[in-house]
Parts: sequence; structure tokens; C-alpha cells
Amino acid sequence: MEENKEEIAYVEETKKDKKKKKETSETKKKFGINSFLAFVAYIGIGCIAIALLLTVILKGNTKLSDAFNSVGEVIAYLICVCLAFTWVKNHRSIAWIVCYVIFVVTIVVLFILNV
Repeated sequence: MEENKEEIAYVEETKKDKKKKKETSETKKKFGINSFLAFVAYIGIGCIAIALLLTVILKGNTKLSDAFNSVGEVIAYLICVCLAFTWVKNHRSIAWIVCYVIFVVTIVVLFILNV
């Protein structure tokens, strides 16, 4: 009878240990592609904010603000292209892929021509 109680206590302790391990592993932050894109987006909005501030502060001289604005736009375009690629990858249809390629090429060509 005592052995049975000890076994039950041991099983309960192992269940508690497993719960603790599961809770600690769930609370750890994972650094994946979503975290990376979120960080890049954070940098992008920072560049755009700095560009807007410099435009207000340096009313006549906008070369510096144009540089920050261009960096912010490039980051925004890259994030959109990456997220759109993951969407197209999950929705495998030739029409989506063709449209995606046309959109990306158009954005790249027109952005380079305007810079």
C-alpha cells in the first residue's frame, strides 16, 4: 500500500515537472521570421518618422529627409514583398504567382527610375 502511494506521489511530481517545463518553454520568446519582419518594420517607421521630422525642421534643405524617406520606403516595400511572397507561396495558383512577379518587377523598376 505504501509503495502504491509512493508511486502516485512520484507520478504527480513528474506531472508537475512537465507542466513547469511546458510553461517555461511557452514563455520563452521565439525569434522567427515574424519577429524579424516586425523589427525591420520598426526600423522602417523610425526612418519615415525621422524623414518627416527633418522635413518640418529643415524646411528648405530636404536632401537628408529624402534619404531617410527613401530608406523607409525601401524597408516598407521589402516587408510587403516578403509578406506577399509567403501568401503567394501558400496559395499556389499560377495566376497569383504571375501577378506577384509583375507587381514586384513594377515596384522595383519604378522605384529605381524615381530615385
